[in-house]
Amino acid sequence: MNQFLRIIAFVSLVFIACTPTKPTTGSGNGNAALSPELQQILGSVESPKSRAKSISVLNDNGGRVSWSPKGDIILMDRKSDDGYYDIYMVRPDGSNEQCLTCDQSKVLGKGHIGQPEWHPSGKYIVFQVQKLKNQGRPGRDLAATPGFGRHSDLWLMEFATKRCFLLRQTPETEASGVLHPHFSHDGKKLTWGEMYEAPNGSYGYGKWKIQVADFKFDSEKPVLSNTKSYEPGKPGWYENHGLSPDGKKLLFTSSFAFNKPFLANVYSYDIPQDRLELLADGKWNEHALYAPNGNKIVWMSGAQNKSGTDYWSMNPDGSGKVSITDWNNPSLPTWKNKMIVAADVSFSPDGKRMVAYLQTNLVTQNGVTVLIELKENL
Repeated sequence: MNQFLRIIAFVSLVFIACTPTKPTTGSGNGNAALSPELQQILGSVESPKSRAKSISVLNDNGGRVSWSPKGDIILMDRKSDDGYYDIYMVRPDGSNEQCLTCDQSKVLGKGHIGQPEWHPSGKYIVFQVQKLKNQGRPGRDLAATPGFGRHSDLWLMEFATKRCFLLRQTPETEASGVLHPHFSHDGKKLTWGEMYEAPNGSYGYGKWKIQVADFKFDSEKPVLSNTKSYEPGKPGWYENHGLSPDGKKLLFTSSFAFNKPFLANVYSYDIPQDRLELLADGKWNEHALYAPNGNKIVWMSGAQNKSGTDYWSMNPDGSGKVSITDWNNPSLPTWKNKMIVAADVSFSPDGKRMVAYLQTNLVTQNGVTVLIELKENL
């Protein structure tokens, strides 16, 4: 989910709570017991365009994801029974699912909690939390879902003890919000997107900037310092995707070139050289990340699709673009006329698999979490 989908949500003024269901697994055989959406997703592995060796369902009520540095735990946010998002942990084989934040209401409140991201050490998790004063108010609840991030702050959890620390408290205004926190590869910096101007009208994105701060522990408490703000293009909506492995480049999505719904480009910004580079354009592009070896970037794109989006890969300079998935192809026998939107994605440490959040309903943010085994490492 992303800032663009705020458009649909606010126009519709609909927020439907979804009760979690048990995970379903399967292969690409179009099993009739699966939903049409899952039949279409799993069946797409047979496409000649697909670079996926296999696709399986980790959870059929999934959300934004992060694979642990050791490869043994996957984090995801998803709606709990109360209709609010929480953060869950699960093994890559789908076993031992546990909620990490369901018992943290005294500290974090009872609102939306999501967008988890591991620290490279595996000791900490950074995530978004809805502000207490905005919880329980329908419009504010909708705006604070993890994919929108408005009226939210940044928090950190120590994984072993589940102690939670407030990292970044945004102003108590209509223009507050954070999105997509990411640690640098060495764990010494934290990047995130932060709103500073509220949307102007139903179709406005608001104005966001990318924040980069030093991260360390001082007196057993996490501290952010030396925070710097970046808007490499014109003012607009910026979605942070983190730093390059060498820490010199910011990877991000922005709509500043369009200011229209469902149009965005993927860019990199060389901080020392003050140089902006366009990597992917043409249609809806988003959710970029570096592969573990740093040789490729994977991102979501609507290129070559009449509807929906798929994952693609490219070289760090934007060359060599190749599609990875093909679940929106109407010529496939398992196509069910469903729009599948590729969203948040994370690599296993060895680069052989991806865990991905695929949205099947943009208004309600309903979606599934799948594991994609690649035919070859990126």
